[in-house]
Amino acid sequence: MSGNEFPAAGDLVFKPSARAFFVHYVAMALVFFGPRLNPAVGLPVWLGTLLGLVVLGAVIYQKYGQEYRVTSRGVVRVWNWPSPREQEIAWENLGEILVLRGLTQTILQVGNLAFRDKAGERKLFWYGLLNPKDVKNLIERKRP
Repeated sequence: MSGNEFPAAGDLVFKPSARAFFVHYVAMALVFFGPRLNPAVGLPVWLGTLLGLVVLGAVIYQKYGQEYRVTSRGVVRVWNWPSPREQEIAWENLGEILVLRGLTQTILQVGNLAFRDKAGERKLFWYGLLNPKDVKNLIERKRP
């Protein structure tokens, strides 16, 4: 499937959740407001603004620049920009699916999925999914 095609009717499409970027939001606030509220922090205001914008750009890229699909052929990670590309593991090569979450992710009910092929290598990673255990169960049910 090329990057310009729309997902088929039976495909499941997931995107990273806004909650997954909570730590990024905190970092943005610290570098943006820190030098303004306390000039003695040692970080110039212009640098705090620049760092805040860099983190904001990274969040926008991760949130809107990719999507995850479960298709009739397997599981796919699609990057929409800067150039459309995708990474896929076919059903016949899909091994274990791992749910990875830390404390903050557990509290926010988000997490990541790591897909391994049958050789045991981690081949695919989906970041910031809302309710990752439910997503894993949906994938397992769709698996042939």
